[in-house]
Amino acid sequence: MNFRRIISLLLVFVMISVTFASCDLQEIISSLMGTTTTTTPTTSTTKPTTSTTKPTTSTTDKGDDTTPPDEKDWDELYDIISIEEAIEIALAAGETPTTEQYYIRGTVTTISNPQYGAMVITDGTNELSIYNTKGEGDVYFLDLEERPAKDDEVLLLCTLHTYGDKAEVKQAYLIDFKKAPAPDDSEYTEMTVAEAREADLGALVKVTGVVARITYANGMKPAGVYLVDGTNSIYVYDGDIAGQVEIGNEITVLGSKDMWILDSETNNAQKFGYKGCCQISDATLYENDKAENEIDFEWCEEKSVKDILETPVTENVTTTIYKTTALVKKVPGSGFTNYYFYDLDGETGAYTYTQCNGSDFAWLDEFDGKICTVYLSPMNAKSTATDCFFRFLPVAVYDEGFVFDVTKAPQHVVEYYGVGQFLSEYTGNPLTELTTSVSSTLLGFDNVEVSYTSDNESVVYFTTETPGTVVLNCKGKGTANVTITATHNGNSYSETVSITVSASEEVEADKVIDAIEAENNTTVTVIGIVGPSLVNQTGFYLIDETGAIAVRVTASAFDGLEIGQKIVVTGTRTITKDGGGQICIDNAEIVANYYGKVDYSTESFISGKTLAELVTTPDSPEATTPIYVTKATVEVVDAGYYTNIKITDGDASLTLYSSSANQYSWLKQFAGQEVTIELNLCDWNAKGLKGCILSVITEDGKVYNELNFTTGK
Repeated sequence: MNFRRIISLLLVFVMISVTFASCDLQEIISSLMGTTTTTTPTTSTTKPTTSTTKPTTSTTDKGDDTTPPDEKDWDELYDIISIEEAIEIALAAGETPTTEQYYIRGTVTTISNPQYGAMVITDGTNELSIYNTKGEGDVYFLDLEERPAKDDEVLLLCTLHTYGDKAEVKQAYLIDFKKAPAPDDSEYTEMTVAEAREADLGALVKVTGVVARITYANGMKPAGVYLVDGTNSIYVYDGDIAGQVEIGNEITVLGSKDMWILDSETNNAQKFGYKGCCQISDATLYENDKAENEIDFEWCEEKSVKDILETPVTENVTTTIYKTTALVKKVPGSGFTNYYFYDLDGETGAYTYTQCNGSDFAWLDEFDGKICTVYLSPMNAKSTATDCFFRFLPVAVYDEGFVFDVTKAPQHVVEYYGVGQFLSEYTGNPLTELTTSVSSTLLGFDNVEVSYTSDNESVVYFTTETPGTVVLNCKGKGTANVTITATHNGNSYSETVSITVSASEEVEADKVIDAIEAENNTTVTVIGIVGPSLVNQTGFYLIDETGAIAVRVTASAFDGLEIGQKIVVTGTRTITKDGGGQICIDNAEIVANYYGKVDYSTESFISGKTLAELVTTPDSPEATTPIYVTKATVEVVDAGYYTNIKITDGDASLTLYSSSANQYSWLKQFAGQEVTIELNLCDWNAKGLKGCILSVITEDGKVYNELNFTTGK
């Protein structure tokens, strides 16, 4: 019998016995020929086809070849171990993954990272974490054309190990999955997006719309989607849904109407009446057409960035989209990047909400420094003890070659630089210097002249103290209409504001020293002069001849507030931390503003101490109220992932309290120079004394720390 005949008989034997044997036909033939084969998992077949080493546990194909793959019984086709057995094997293996691979099955409870297929599966009793899941050809989970979602049943080929004393699948290959039955939508009310936005908290809603933007959490994990249907937009918070869809897909979701607020910000949000981010939570993907639909933005209301920011946080506007014209600005930081959207004044704006240090918005880089058409959404509001303000999310940006119409420069100047200088009511003489000329490199115009007239000069009048300046004055009680007019190249524009002048009620108030020495957590009412800004706190120093004390207020308190005004504040005399911290007047309100513009008293300030002496001051709340006049050199320290600013004198060094050196950008003009400064030793976090500079004293006068007086408005 020759070799060819032997092979022929063997092949016949194999073909006859295939219905009884448990071995793969190709594997038997390869064994007979002295070769080996490898296979790779796939989601479209019932046999593993992974390029990894074949598991020693053999598979069994007992199904009829005509049986559709999704109807075959996995347990008949594969030697599957239970999740309980997988846990035992993983714990026995320890931190080193098993070389042997195992088939396991389970129902997906969560997908924590759709990009890499990190998930948890269960058999109803036991749970097992999956670190990484890939498909055929080592394709990442997120790149699979078809991939399982929450509640789907999966079949995986995997290695096992222990991570942090817990059993875990180190590497899984997706062999097959079975979709969960369509969720029951009988308890959900079908609504438009606009209707869902106004639904009661907790209402079960069924909403259909087109995915306009996908958001990301730490590690670029899909976190949620913006849904648009032509009536409005709403955010759907669900990473599992976000990992299954693409921009342009029309989807239907089932979920619960929610107004989300970060737990740590709840009390502050309530203080300002902010009800939270309008969204759908606890969501399930009901349908997905998987098509590339056009996103309808026609319904979007046109608003300026300024108008959006000035919308009260009490209104339900979060996650709705506005059409605006904005300057896109990329601002790299230390280990992160912020993206800002500014109005056409180049100053009024806010940054983009990101959980990925800005990497989720790298697509904005091509628009950096350009004025674009932006479909912009106030994603949520940041709530602090002193302020509640919107943070943006750009849904779409288009560079349409914006060119400003310079014939509208007068209107722009009046609206952005003129009207905002005035309050509707004054209780004293503000002595405020007004803008008389505006130029804009951004918009391409120069020297738009601004003038002011009053129809009742016995109430409001204007003076020229030096050539080119105009000062606002108020004297008698009553009302005056002030007209602001801007002119440029023969074009002009005017607006009129009504101003009422009334006498401020006399308020009984204590001296600053009385507040400093008051019992802790008692209410104090204090009169003094508005001094320079606090740093990394929303507030200012209140100063009189007896002392100086830090005052924390809401950001809105800075409207119309200027250094040198005489005011009365009431608030709680507080030490910011138990066992230490800063003495301040907290949660303060301005109960009277007598305006004026005078130099604050320096009678209580301490001179003659060197920086070397000051840095040895023992930590105590009492050390946080004196103001010192001393000499030091300004140094800016850039350490890669953070930037600090400090002052030095020889070997003595004192770090300035701030969240970023940008908060002391006004000091950079003195970098490397020895200067005379007004200095407070602050300790807001009870972590040791740091510096806060009130002013730099120069030959021409004082350069004040005006941080909150510019950013607080």
